[in-house]
Amino acid sequence: MKTVVSVSQGSGEYDYDIETSFLGQPFRIIRIGTDGDLSRAEAVLESVHPQADAIGLSMVHDHYEVGREQLEHPDTARLEACVPDKPVTTGAGLRAILQEWAVRHTQSELGHFFDNARVLFLNGQAGYRIARALSEHTENLFFADPYTDFGVPRLLTSLKQLETYTSLTAPIMFRPAAVKAVETILRTPLYRLGENLVKGSLHHAVSEAHVIVASIGDLENFTAKELDGKTVITSRVTDAAMDWMRSRKVAMVVDYSPWLEGRPVGVNVMEAMISAALSRTPDQLGPDDYLDVIQSLQIEPRILYPNGYRRVNRFAFVIHPLSQQYLTKTPPLDWVANVSPPVVMNLVEKAIAYSPPFIYSKVSGIRSPNGDEVEGWLITVGGTPREIMAHGPEFTYARLLQAAKLAKKLGAQIMGLGAFTKVVGDAGITVAKRAPLPIT
Repeated sequence: MKTVVSVSQGSGEYDYDIETSFLGQPFRIIRIGTDGDLSRAEAVLESVHPQADAIGLSMVHDHYEVGREQLEHPDTARLEACVPDKPVTTGAGLRAILQEWAVRHTQSELGHFFDNARVLFLNGQAGYRIARALSEHTENLFFADPYTDFGVPRLLTSLKQLETYTSLTAPIMFRPAAVKAVETILRTPLYRLGENLVKGSLHHAVSEAHVIVASIGDLENFTAKELDGKTVITSRVTDAAMDWMRSRKVAMVVDYSPWLEGRPVGVNVMEAMISAALSRTPDQLGPDDYLDVIQSLQIEPRILYPNGYRRVNRFAFVIHPLSQQYLTKTPPLDWVANVSPPVVMNLVEKAIAYSPPFIYSKVSGIRSPNGDEVEGWLITVGGTPREIMAHGPEFTYARLLQAAKLAKKLGAQIMGLGAFTKVVGDAGITVAKRAPLPIT
């Protein structure tokens, strides 16, 4: 029988000792929590490693690969050094495969689910493989690393920005002096004065997202106000975690962690088991090895609905004012119309035709008979029929394409042109060819 020991920086309350079969071999799996005590974890590793065939490290700072940067936390390296003669892993290799598989499986099973979704990563470096997979379906990727690392209320808005940020901060992030300096700054009265504003900006970012990628622990400070209707991509979703998600009205959870003997198993445990079963170190295991195991065990990410089936699709619809009278119903033009003579309103009508598209209102609460929900945005393009007909088709095409870009940024999966297809041009064919999202 082979033995795998998982030494966790988490609570000892969740320790277990089970026997199971894995890849046709008998295994004993032991979890030992050290309650965040690094010295105790070192002592445990030194005492258990003679009996272990492989060791997993849980709830430690993982090893990350972001672009060309390889991130290794000194505390994790310190624990690994305690076991020089046995395979030891944080699960980083397998975790990357499972994260990417979770995205591809969900997109395949649910069909276009992540298209144009606004996705917020509370730790972009940890979720880099998820971000790369999602980037095939959406450009609306946001990373809160500056907030979580330095308390800076700034979101990174692309994979390129995340990679640049990592290359700039990685050399100093794990230096004790740098960490101490950041902690000192976060305790200063000046920072404390604006701390609520900083927290508010992160809560707003969560509210505006459609998908949240985070550990369950990172979500603890958020309420149903921010999480209602969201999809959460995470791992190790226990019954207690599902109850918590249910209380926050989370719509859907994608759990990429493997399960064994009816319980979620840490990815570090699974990778250690693979290492022991194949008699190879984690460095000797590649993506193909992990994929072979995933396929042989038929491991699939779990798609969970804490409050019953719920899916929210998103649309945008373009409208335009039919006359000057409609302009008077839109702030701040309403007060301009009240004090302006007709000649001024004629100038306003011409000027509004050149204005960029803007959101007129958000529509929500639409539900289909099968339970799917729809929310969307009415986007106004300012030209009245008189102004639209006074210009060539390209004038209107340009504004409709601006509206399409806005719709994509908002997270819409499709945009309707409505009356524009009858007023100008070729029934929307040109716009559909040029737009960055499907047009109807």
